[in-house]
Amino acid sequence: MIHLIFSSNNRLGERLGYGDIKIGLPTELATETSYIQFYIETILAFQSRYAEAGKKLPLCIMTSGDTNEKTVSLLKNNNNFGMDEDQITIVQQGKGVPALCDNDAHIALDPDDPYDIQMKPHGHGDIHALLHSHGVAKSWLGQGMKWCVFFQDTNGLAFHTLALSLGVSSKLGLIMNSITCPRKAKQAIGAVTKLTKGDQERTINVEYNQLDPLLRATGHEDGDVNDATGFSPYPGNINQLLFGLESYVQILERTKGMMPEFVNPKYKDADKTIFKKPTRLECMMQDFPTVLDGDETKKVGFTSLASELCFSPVKNATADGVALQAKGTQPGVAASGEADQSNAVCEILRSIGCNVEKGGKVKFAGIEILSGPDCILKPSFAACAVEFKKKFPNPSAVKISGRSSLVVSGDGLVIESLNLDGALVVECEEGATGVIRDLSVTNKGWVKVADEESKDEVIRMRGYHMNKLETEKIVFKQDGSIEGNYTMAGGDLSKPAFEEESEGNTQWTVATFRSQHLKKNQREIPFVVAGVLLCRCM
Repeated sequence: MIHLIFSSNNRLGERLGYGDIKIGLPTELATETSYIQFYIETILAFQSRYAEAGKKLPLCIMTSGDTNEKTVSLLKNNNNFGMDEDQITIVQQGKGVPALCDNDAHIALDPDDPYDIQMKPHGHGDIHALLHSHGVAKSWLGQGMKWCVFFQDTNGLAFHTLALSLGVSSKLGLIMNSITCPRKAKQAIGAVTKLTKGDQERTINVEYNQLDPLLRATGHEDGDVNDATGFSPYPGNINQLLFGLESYVQILERTKGMMPEFVNPKYKDADKTIFKKPTRLECMMQDFPTVLDGDETKKVGFTSLASELCFSPVKNATADGVALQAKGTQPGVAASGEADQSNAVCEILRSIGCNVEKGGKVKFAGIEILSGPDCILKPSFAACAVEFKKKFPNPSAVKISGRSSLVVSGDGLVIESLNLDGALVVECEEGATGVIRDLSVTNKGWVKVADEESKDEVIRMRGYHMNKLETEKIVFKQDGSIEGNYTMAGGDLSKPAFEEESEGNTQWTVATFRSQHLKKNQREIPFVVAGVLLCRCM
């Protein structure tokens, strides 16, 4: 049984060179599934498999004035991607706050209108106040929801961590559980720390630009440095948060959801007297522990996993991503987000014993990624890592070459044995069942082709398009028939294909994670969770 609420943030994609809202971006080119479609399909998969009969898992999307109308239209034009109307709540941030142009906090005027004030977004910390003022969180609690998940708009790996973090929160009775990943010292990502003042302690995020000076000022002469693991002792906050809903609502009632504000100007000069551009007062949703009292502060924790499994945001322009990758940092661009999403699936498949080769390294628009394989397991087939073993019951009999593309969907589908060297699409209609057994497929497959000057901004931001040369498609129909060149007895559907350099079959141990308190024993957790998607303008 699952009781979850999902909440997310939606922004404009201007930093990416994309003129529309980011949740409308395709997560990958194999199926062109948008982020919002992928998130909704995942929520509905959790709902169908783990929720009580008749229980719907709600989704709240936070928008801004720039993204609200586009978000409503995207959902309406696609029939909410299969989600019922009453499951979705949209809360909109206000116009923003006045921008400040200097250290004396003089208010900046609009550069296009000297009689108007320049406004800037107040930050994603507004989500707490909006959930309170609109009565959303309280309504969810009244519906019997127990957990609330906050996630960002373009992280295709977000839900790999959900079952694990839910287990941690339930076992430890956490009010707030931050999903984190190992971070390099001084890496530009907030760090989860334990701050102590007298007999008070708080587990809380500290922004990366404040962490090193804070450590030096409190007796750590070297500041933020890597330890023997090669990483900083302070894991990176990825702004994916899990709240126990009952406590969360009680705290919202007391605080009205107001988060502490701060200002973070960027300066032109070494003396820090001249701003590069006007700044703002802002607030962050991860600062929630600052409003906790007494024993509440003891119920804040974190769950840390390898970033390859939980964090690959798409937020940067390609040129910025090239510079970041050259420094050894995740580039955070569309090409890396797509590659990492497939690679996470491949790593999980390897961890259960499937033979999944790695493709060679390639560069598009200056961004280096693995050429393949592209493995797209739709949420209707497997919504989280724990389901992979059920879907691949004989993993040693599954082999996927480094140049292959595999797309599978449908709850009733099981893959027992497969040898794939090319492109294969397998669909299992709702209510149907199907087994892939002793199937061998070889064809020309799908190839990424460099395309940096495309008029299509989705293609241009990646630096390539997908050329689908040859595809084998199998559909298991609800009436029991099978569409495509396949029978349950299996078969060899091989055709001549070209070869691509591969780095070989790499076995990788998944779930390389750290948690403050998690132990190996697991048990079923009631899944009553709601979600919040944060959709702001940047």
